[in-house]
Amino acid sequence: MIVSSETQEFVPFGRDYIRHHPGQFQVKRSGGPPSIDLSTPLTKSFKDISLHEPIAKESWVFRQHEDQTLAYDEELYVQGATVVWSRGGHDGVRLVVKTFTMDSPVQQALWVTFVLSSGNHSVDCRSSMGSIGKEQKGIGVVNSDSVSFFMESGGEYLTSLPFQVSHTWKIKNGLLFERTLTRTERNSPNKNCPGQSIVFSLLHPLDDVAPVITRISSPKAPPKVSHLTDSNLAIIFTSCNPSIALSYDSMVGLHSIWKIRRARQEELDQLGPVWDANNSLLHNMTPLHGYGGNNNGTSNNCSNHPSNLSGSFSSRQISSISGVFPPGVSSSSSPLRGFSGKLMSPSGILRSSPGLGPMPMPATSPGAMGLMRSSPGMTASRNLQSPSTSAGALASASAPALYRFHTPSPSLQQAPPTRSPGRLMMSSGPTHHSGLNESMYGPGSALSLEPNVCLELIWTETAPPIRDGPLGKASKAFLAEDICSQQFLCFMVPYKQHLRCLKFEESNDGSQLVFGSVTFLHAKDATPIKDQHMLLVLETSGVLVLYSGVTRMSQVHIPVLPLGSGSTSVLRSATTPIGSPTRGGEVFTSSRPPSAMDARFDEQMTHISPVSANLEDSTGPFSSPLGPGGLMGGAGGMVTPGNSFIQNLRDNVGNKFTVELLNGSLFRTELPTMTNSPGIDLCLRALRHLLPKDMALQLMGHWYTTRNSPGASGSISEWSMFTTCLLSLMGYDTGKLGLTSKDKRDGSSSPLMQSKRARPSDKGADEDWEYLLTTRHHQSSLRSLKMLQLLPALSGLSSGNFNLEDGMDDQPQHPLSRPCAISCTAPLYPFCPAVLLSLHLTYEEMKLNVLLQEELTCFAPLIHQIACDLQCDSYTDCYRRDFPRLFGDVDDISQISDEDLRKMQYPQIFPTACPTVLGWIHLALCVPTPPVMPYIPGVCDLISKIISLYAVLVSKGQPPELIIDRCLKKIAPAGHRAPTTDLSFSFSTSRSLCASPGNSPAEKLVLAMTEMGITQQTLDSLPMGVGLPLREACLMCRLIPLLDWPPSAYRLIGRQDMAELASLTPETPSVRPPRSALREREDSEKENEDGMEHLDDEVLKLRFPKDVRVREVRKLLQSSRPVPIIIKQLPEVSDHHFLEKQEKTLLAICIRTMALPVGRGIFTLHTCQPLLTETLPIPKLCLTGRAPPRNTTVDLNRVDVPPNMSVWPQFHNGVAAGLRIADTTQVDSAWIIYNRPTELNNEFAGFLMALGLNGHLPNLSTFNIHEYISEGSELVIIGILLGMAAAKRGSMDQAVTKVLSIHVAPLLPPTSMELNISHNTRVAAVMGVGLLYQGTGHMHMAEVMLMEIGRSPGPEMENCVDRQSYSLSAGLALGLIMFGRGNQTTGLSDLSMADILCHLMVGGHSTQMLWSNRDRVYRAPSFLIKEGDQVNVDVTSPGATLALGMIFFNTDNSAVSEWLKPPDTQFMLDQVRPDFLCLRAISHGLVNWQNVHPSLDWINGNVPEIVQKYAFYQPRPEDELDPSIDLQTMSQAHCNITAGACLVLALKFAGSGTASAFQAILESFGHSMKLMGKQKVLDQTGRTAMDNAVTTKLLALAIVMAGTGNLVTLKICRAMRRRVGPHHQQVTYGHHMCIAMATGLIFMGGGKLTLKTTPEAIGAMLCAFYPTFPVSSTDNKYHLQAFRHFYVMACEPRLVIPRDVDTGKLCFVPLSIKLKGCPDYKTQAFTVDAPYIIPELSLLEEVQIIGTRYWPIVFREDQNWDLLKLLLAKGGILPVKQRAGNMSYLDDPKGYRGAFAKSLVADHSCHFSCQLDVVKSFTSDAKITALSEHFITQENLQDNQVLQELNAVIYQCVTQEKAEAICPYIVLKQMCRQVGVASASTFSLQQLKLVQVYYSSRHRLVMQGPNGGTMGCCIAGWDRLLHSEFLLSLRSFVEKRLGNWVDENTDTLLSYLKGEPVPEDQHTSLAHSAIWFSIPSKTDIITAGFTECPPIPALAHVFPYLNIADMMQIHKLLKAAEQRESQAERNMDNGAQANE
Repeated sequence: MIVSSETQEFVPFGRDYIRHHPGQFQVKRSGGPPSIDLSTPLTKSFKDISLHEPIAKESWVFRQHEDQTLAYDEELYVQGATVVWSRGGHDGVRLVVKTFTMDSPVQQALWVTFVLSSGNHSVDCRSSMGSIGKEQKGIGVVNSDSVSFFMESGGEYLTSLPFQVSHTWKIKNGLLFERTLTRTERNSPNKNCPGQSIVFSLLHPLDDVAPVITRISSPKAPPKVSHLTDSNLAIIFTSCNPSIALSYDSMVGLHSIWKIRRARQEELDQLGPVWDANNSLLHNMTPLHGYGGNNNGTSNNCSNHPSNLSGSFSSRQISSISGVFPPGVSSSSSPLRGFSGKLMSPSGILRSSPGLGPMPMPATSPGAMGLMRSSPGMTASRNLQSPSTSAGALASASAPALYRFHTPSPSLQQAPPTRSPGRLMMSSGPTHHSGLNESMYGPGSALSLEPNVCLELIWTETAPPIRDGPLGKASKAFLAEDICSQQFLCFMVPYKQHLRCLKFEESNDGSQLVFGSVTFLHAKDATPIKDQHMLLVLETSGVLVLYSGVTRMSQVHIPVLPLGSGSTSVLRSATTPIGSPTRGGEVFTSSRPPSAMDARFDEQMTHISPVSANLEDSTGPFSSPLGPGGLMGGAGGMVTPGNSFIQNLRDNVGNKFTVELLNGSLFRTELPTMTNSPGIDLCLRALRHLLPKDMALQLMGHWYTTRNSPGASGSISEWSMFTTCLLSLMGYDTGKLGLTSKDKRDGSSSPLMQSKRARPSDKGADEDWEYLLTTRHHQSSLRSLKMLQLLPALSGLSSGNFNLEDGMDDQPQHPLSRPCAISCTAPLYPFCPAVLLSLHLTYEEMKLNVLLQEELTCFAPLIHQIACDLQCDSYTDCYRRDFPRLFGDVDDISQISDEDLRKMQYPQIFPTACPTVLGWIHLALCVPTPPVMPYIPGVCDLISKIISLYAVLVSKGQPPELIIDRCLKKIAPAGHRAPTTDLSFSFSTSRSLCASPGNSPAEKLVLAMTEMGITQQTLDSLPMGVGLPLREACLMCRLIPLLDWPPSAYRLIGRQDMAELASLTPETPSVRPPRSALREREDSEKENEDGMEHLDDEVLKLRFPKDVRVREVRKLLQSSRPVPIIIKQLPEVSDHHFLEKQEKTLLAICIRTMALPVGRGIFTLHTCQPLLTETLPIPKLCLTGRAPPRNTTVDLNRVDVPPNMSVWPQFHNGVAAGLRIADTTQVDSAWIIYNRPTELNNEFAGFLMALGLNGHLPNLSTFNIHEYISEGSELVIIGILLGMAAAKRGSMDQAVTKVLSIHVAPLLPPTSMELNISHNTRVAAVMGVGLLYQGTGHMHMAEVMLMEIGRSPGPEMENCVDRQSYSLSAGLALGLIMFGRGNQTTGLSDLSMADILCHLMVGGHSTQMLWSNRDRVYRAPSFLIKEGDQVNVDVTSPGATLALGMIFFNTDNSAVSEWLKPPDTQFMLDQVRPDFLCLRAISHGLVNWQNVHPSLDWINGNVPEIVQKYAFYQPRPEDELDPSIDLQTMSQAHCNITAGACLVLALKFAGSGTASAFQAILESFGHSMKLMGKQKVLDQTGRTAMDNAVTTKLLALAIVMAGTGNLVTLKICRAMRRRVGPHHQQVTYGHHMCIAMATGLIFMGGGKLTLKTTPEAIGAMLCAFYPTFPVSSTDNKYHLQAFRHFYVMACEPRLVIPRDVDTGKLCFVPLSIKLKGCPDYKTQAFTVDAPYIIPELSLLEEVQIIGTRYWPIVFREDQNWDLLKLLLAKGGILPVKQRAGNMSYLDDPKGYRGAFAKSLVADHSCHFSCQLDVVKSFTSDAKITALSEHFITQENLQDNQVLQELNAVIYQCVTQEKAEAICPYIVLKQMCRQVGVASASTFSLQQLKLVQVYYSSRHRLVMQGPNGGTMGCCIAGWDRLLHSEFLLSLRSFVEKRLGNWVDENTDTLLSYLKGEPVPEDQHTSLAHSAIWFSIPSKTDIITAGFTECPPIPALAHVFPYLNIADMMQIHKLLKAAEQRESQAERNMDNGAQANE
C-alpha cells in the first residue's frame, strides 16, 4: 500500500478571491452628456434567454508552469462573468495574475497558444498543426458568441463568432468551436455542405473562423473528404501533442480517434463548394444571444467537455461497418452497402497500422496476438479496428449527385483566406449582432469558406455485439505514460464502469501513430499522475489503485479521509465497517494541521484506511508482492471494504490531484515521489534502460511500493531499502546475506521482507538457534569451552558443518552470512550481469559529481557485493581502491554458484576489464589510443561529456569527432541493436569545431563545453582533477576570447560582459530612463515643468563631473517661466513711461524666448519614455515677465505686438515636446488621439510633426489623418504632411504620395478642381515630395521639382507671395531626390538639368530653358507681377544653387565647380547678391567634397583674391583706389563666403568633434568678432551682414561639436545670447534661433546623440541649417520655419556608456579608437575615456577597451562591427567587467591605491601575514572579501599554520588576477593532508593524482598568442591555473609519505598482488599506494601473462601509462615477490631434505 502525503481540504483560490471582487461595473466616459440607450434593458433581457441549460456556477482548470528558475501551478477560475487567473509558488503562497470581467457569462476559460507566421513557408502536413513563427501565449475567455484573447505580451483581441458557441477545445496552435444546434438541425438529414458544419477552427485571433473537414481513408477506395455534418458525433477530448481528437458516435456506440492537421490543397479541391439554401446556417442557426451547453468539467490537458459534433463520419457509415444499421435505415442506403458483413466481423479484422497501406495481417498472427492485453480480474481486451479497415466509411454517393445543385465557382475554390479588418476589436463592450451576415456563408459569398483544419480518421474501436448507444459515451479522456515511457490514451465509460486504455506509439519517422490493443479496467474514475508516469484508478469497490500503464502496482491510502470531510458523521455511518476500532473517540477536523491528521500505521489501526491492511506474507527467498496478474496479484487476492464516499478524481497537476467526495467536499493530496536520492534515481534509470521493459516495470513498481508503503520511512535509510529491494528481485535471500541482515540487527527490517509479519510464536525455530550460534556471546563461550577441553563434546552442535576452530580463527566479516542458494525464479536472476553493468556505469557517473559522492558510500557495498558474487575481480578491485574498507567486506559465502553464472544472460557490451572514467582520463593523457568507454544515454551524461571533452583535448592534429567516435560507445536499450558509434556528441561538437578550424585547444574545449550545455555550475560540481583542464581552458580564453562565440560560451569563461553583448538582438529593448527620473517626473508639478526634466542625470554627471554646464544649458533654454525684467526707474521717469519701458524690454526678451523651443527640441531629443496611460505634457511658452523686488507680473498690454507673433513659436514648442519621445517608444494611434486637445491648436500641430520625425506618425489611423487634414489649421496640415513624408522618407509610399499630390498643383490632373491651399502648405508639400522620394532618383518627380523652382506667378495671385520659400523648397526637394546623382548620365543629359539649374542660378532669358509641359499650370501670366522674359534670380537662385551642389555632391565635376566658384571681378560680384555667395560657397564645397580640409587656409582659400585684397579695407586719403571697386561689396562678399565655407566644413565634420575643424572655424569666428568690434568696419560692411556671418559660424562650431558638450562653444553661445534690449535692435528672432540651435546642438539628445555625415544626413542638415534666418517669428519668406527641425533625420546615437556587469553602475573605461586611412585622417589610433561619443563607424577600423582594470573587448570592422552598431542603436550601454585586483576609476581615479597594493607584491615576506586592507585594495569581489574578513585576522594568523597558508593563497591568487584558483589551491591542499590517513574513500588522492598526470602530460594547455606562438611566459601567472612550485610540493609530500609506507610494508603489497587478505589497519594506506603508484591488480598481472619479474622495457610495453618512478616502484615490488617465492621454495626444499 502507498500512502499519500500533504492531504488537506481544498477550496479553489478563485472562489475565495471572487468574494472580494467588485464584479461588473461601468466606466463612465469623460466628456459629453450621458447618453441613455433605451434598448439596453430589452437587449439584456433577450441575452439572458437561452434554449439550453444555464452555464455552471463555477469551474476551474489547473496547469503546471515550468520555468528555468522555478515551477508553479496555475489556476483559471470561472464564475459568472468573472475569470480569475492565479498562480502559486513552492512556498504555498498564491498570487493573482489577472482578473477578467466580461459583459456576459463566461462559458469557458483556457490557456491558448497561437503562432504568428513569420512569412510564407510550406506547411509540413506531417507535423500536424505545427507552424513556423512567433508564439503568442495567453488566456482565451469564451462567451456564447465571441472569444476574448488576452496575451501575455499585452495584446488583446476580441473575435466575434457568427454563431452561438456550445463548446471549445484547444488544439495545437489554435482552437476548435462547436456551434449550438437547434432541434430542427439535429433532426434534419445530413448533407455534405458547409452550411451545416458545426465545428469550426480558429488558428489566430486575426483570422476568420473556418469550417472543419474530415478525411476517411480506405484500402479499397479513394479517401473521402467531407464537411462535419453528423450531429450524432461528439468530441470527448483533444490533445496538442500528439495532435489528436477522441470522438463518440452515439448512433452506433463507437469511439474513434482523429488526427488533427492542416487541410491540404488536394482535399480542398476534392471537397468543392457545396451549398444548400434550404439547409444553410441562415435557416437553422440558433439565435446568437443565448448560452448553450453546460460547462461543468475541467481539464488540465486540452478539453474534456463532451459535446455533439457533426461530421462526415456519420452514424450510417459506422453502422454499415459493423453490419448493424440504426432503426429506419436500410442497408441499401448505406454508403458501405458494397462491403460484406463478413469482412467486418470480429474474426476478420485487419491488423494493419494506419498509413501503412493495404497490407493486412492475419488476425491469428503472433504480431496480432501480441497486441492483446489482459488485466487480472477484469474483462479480456477486445480487438481493435484499424482505420484502414473502416473502408465502409467512404462516400458512396456519386459525384454528380453531390454537385448537382451548383456549379463550382473558381473564385470560391481558389480564393485565399482573408483577414477581416473587423476582427481586431479592442473595445470592452460586447459586439451586438442582429443576425448572421448572409454574405459570410450564403451562396455567392465573397468570403472564402476554405477550411484550415482537417480531422483524419486513424482509429476506431471494435463494434460490440450489443450497442450501448448514447449511454456508452466516455465521460473523460486523457493521455498517460507508464514508467517505461509507453503511451496510452485512456477514456472513462461510466455506463460500463470501464477505463479503456489504448496503447499507441509514434512510427519511426514520426509521421503517424501506431495503435495497439485496448485494455479494460474496472473503474469508477481515473486520473493520470504525470510526474510519476502512473495512473490512479478509483475502482468500483471504492479502492484507489495505482497503475503504471495497465499494470497494477499498489493500493493508495489517503490518511485524512473521511475524517477530514465536512460531514463526517453522515459518512462514517455509511462507510466505516462495523466494529472498527476508533482512536480514543477523537475526530479529526479540517481545522487541524495535516500533520495532526496523519495516521500512524500499526497492526491495530484499520479504521482510517479505505483499504484493508492485511497483506499476504512473503514466502521463499523472493519475497515480493509481484504476482501473475500484476504487481499486487489478482483482484481476488485482497478483500477490502472499499471507499464508497469518493465520487471522482480531478485536477491532476504533477504529483497532486483532488479527491471529490459525495457531499461535494474537495481534498487535495499528493503522491510520494519515486525517490528522494539522485543516486537511486540514476540507478533506476540505468536499470530501466538495460533491462527488458517488463522486468523494468516490475522493478520500478516493486521499488515504488516498497519505498512508500506504510512505515517504510523509519530508521532505515533509503539506500538500505533500495539494496534490499534490488537484491531480493535478483534472487538473493536477503535474510541470510550479511550486507542486508546488518540492517535487521540495527532494529529496522526491510519493509519488503517484513511488511507484514506473522504473529510471534511461543515455539522456537531453527533460524533462532542459528542466530544464537553466530553471536559474539557464542564465540566468547566457545573460547571458554576450548579452555575447558570440552571441544569434542561440542563439535557437533552446529546445524551445519560448523567447526569451532573455524569459528574462532576465520570469522567472516558478516557474522549473519549463511550458506544459501540464489533463487533461479527471481525476475532479475538472468539479468544479474546487466544489473552490474548498469549500476557500475551509474557509479562512475556519480563519481563525476561531487554532490553525489556521499551517496557512493552507501552505493559501493551493494555493487561490490554483486561484483564479488559474479566473480568480476577487476570490478571488485576498483571498488576496493575507492573505498578501502571494502577490502575487509569480503564474503566467502556466495549465493551465486558457478552453475548460476553459466545460466545468466550477459548484455551485448560487458567489458571484462572494469571501465572507469578516471582511468580512461589517465590513459588518454598518457597513451595515444585510449580504450573505448561505454555509457548509457540519458543516464551517463557526464561520462559522455567528459570523455568527449578530453578527446577534444588530446586530439592535436586529428579531427576531434573521430577521436570521440573511437572513445565512446553507447549501450543500446534492451531488445535493440547496439550502434557501433554514437554520433550525437560528435556531430554537435564537430559543428562548433569545424566552424573555426584554426582555434587553439583551449578555444576548442570552450566551444565543445558550450555545445554540451556545460556551465559554471557544472564545472563546480566536477571533481577537482577532472575539471582542472576545463577550468584552465576557460581561464586562457578569458583574456582574448573570440568575437563570434555564443553568449553561453562567454558566461562559461566568466566574461559576462561579452555574454551580454552577444545576447544583444534587434528585438532587445532599448535602454530606458532610470526609474528615479520617472518617479521625479511623477511627483513634479506640471506648472513647473520646463520640458527638460527627463534627462539622464547619471550619464551627464559621468560625462561632465567637474562643472554645472548642463544646469546652465537648462537655464539658457527654458521658456516656461516668466523672465525677470530688471530695469531701474529713474526719478524723472513717470510710472506710465516706466511700465512702457518694461514692456518694451519684455518684448525684446520675448523675441529671444520665442526662439528657444527650437534649441530645446535639440537638447531634449529622444530623452523621454512617456507613460502611454498619460498625455505628454507640453511646457507652456511663457511670454510674461516679473519685475523684482515684488515680482509683479509684466505683460505686453501697452506696446504694439505683431499679429500672430506666437503662432510659429507655439508650433516649435509642440515640436520640441514631441521630439522628447524616444524612437523606441511603442506609440499607437489610440495614444496619439488621446493627446489631442479639444480644439486643434498650434502646439498639437508641432506635436504631430515631431511624431513624424520620430517615425511614430504612420501609426495614426488613416481616418484620423483625414480628419486632421480636413478640420485642422494650416500648421496642422503642415505638421502632418512633413511628418508623414519624414516618417516614410525614401519609400515612395503611394498613400503619402496621393496626400501630397493634392497640395502640389503639378501633380494633379490638368482638369482637376482648384483647391484653396495656403502658400505655406504648398511649400511644405513640395518639401514632403522631396523627403518621400529622397535618394530614389525618380525622374518624374525630379522634373516636377525642377519646373517648380522657376515657376512663374499665376493670373490670380497664385504663387505671388513669398515665392522665394517655394522656389527654395523645390530646389531642396530636387536635391534630395537626385542627391549625388550628377554624374549619372541616364536621364540627366536629356533634361539638361544642370544647364537649367545654372540658368536659374545666374539668370537670363526665360525662353532659353527647355521646360517640359511649361504651360501645364498657368496658361496666362500674372496680372500684378510683371517679370518679363528674364529669370527672377532673386527667387530662383537659392534653390537652384543648392540643388546643383546636392545633385553633384562629391562628384568633383569641374564644370559645375566653375559655375559655383565665387566671382573674382568687381563686375561679376555686382551681378550676384552677397548672401547668394554664401550658398555658392556651400554648393562648391558639396561638389568638391573630398577637397574640403579642416584648416583656416582652406576657409580663406575660397575667397577670391580681389575680395581678400579689398575686404574690410579702410582707405586712407593718400591711397589711390580703383573707382570701380565697391568696398562694401567686397566686405559683404568676404563675410558670406567665409560663412559658407565654415558651414560646409562643419557639414563634413558634423558631430566628429575634430579638433582641427573646430579650431579652423573658431579662428574664423574670432576674426569676425574682432571686426564687429570696429565701428568703421561695421559701417562699411553692414551690421546685418556681419551678424549673419557670425551666427552662421557659431552654428558651424556647434555642428562640429554636436553632442560633445564643448565648453568653449557654450560660453560663446551664452555671451551672444545676452544681446537683447534697446542696444541690440539688429539682433533678430532668427539670430536668437540660431544661437538656441547652437546651444542645443552642443548637448544634443541630452549628450547622447550627435550628427552623422551620410548623404541623406547632409541633405537634411542643409534644410535645417539653411544660413538665412527669419527676421521675425512670422517670417517664412525665404525659408519655412518648420524645416528647422529636419536635424532629427541627421542624428544618430554614438555615445558609448560603460556599465559594470557585476554592480550595474556606470563607470569610466579607457577606449582605443583606430581610424581608417584617408586623405583627412591618417591611419592612427587615439585613446579616450568613455563615456565618449565615438566618430562615425564608417571612418573607424577598431574600437577596443584597453587598460589593466577592465577585461578587453574588441570591435573590429571585419568581425563584429554589426554588434557595435546594434549596441549604439540600443542606447550605447557597453557592459564591461572589472578585473580582480583592480579598483574602478571612480574609487581610484589616479590609481594610487592600486599602485600601493601592487607594490607589495614584490615583498614576499608579507604573504603569510597580509593585511585585510591590502586584499580589499586588489578586489571588490564580495565572496573574496567575506572570506578574507572571516579568516585573515592577526589573532588567527599568529599560531595557525593552516590560516597562514590560506592567507598566502588568497593573496597570491588575488594579486595575480586568478581569484578562481583559490578553491583549487585550498581543495588540493586539503586532499594532500588526507594522504595516508584513514578515510572512507580515496577520491581525494585520485584527483590529486590526476592533477599531477595532467600537468606532466604533453596535452597540457598552453596559452597561445595572436600569431599562434605561446605567450604563457609573456603574461605572468597566465600560463597555468596552479603554480608548478605548488604542484611539486604536493607531489613531494605525497611520495614521501606513501614511499615510506611502501618501503615498510612490502609484505602487505605482496599479499595484495597475490590476492591474499590484508590487515584491516593497512587498508587505507594500501589503497592510497596502489592509486598513487598505479600498482596493477592481480587481474592485471595475470592478464599480462607475467610468470616472473619482467624487465622494465617489457613492463613499460604492457603498462604504457606508467611514468619512470612508478615503473621502478612496481618493478621493485615484482622483484621482491619473485625473491619471496624463490625463498619460500628453497625453504620448502630445505625442509623436505631435512625430513628425509
